[in-house]
Amino acid sequence: MVSPYIKLLFGLVIFLLGLGYIYRPDIVERWNRVLKETLLNDSYVALHRKSWGILLLLLGAILIYMGATRLF
Repeated sequence: MVSPYIKLLFGLVIFLLGLGYIYRPDIVERWNRVLKETLLNDSYVALHRKSWGILLLLLGAILIYMGATRLF
């Protein structure tokens, strides 16, 4: 089960993003541009794919372990 706090956090982030699109679209577009140039850059992803892959595998394994121990 997903914690209600996580649902609340994601709901708040999405709500604030919606307000940003309505009232200050320039800020949202600036963040989008920065993310595209840094994290989502193809050359960056190609150079660091193994380290990101290992990090995601470890994080996934930890989450699976935590979920499985909570169920059993």
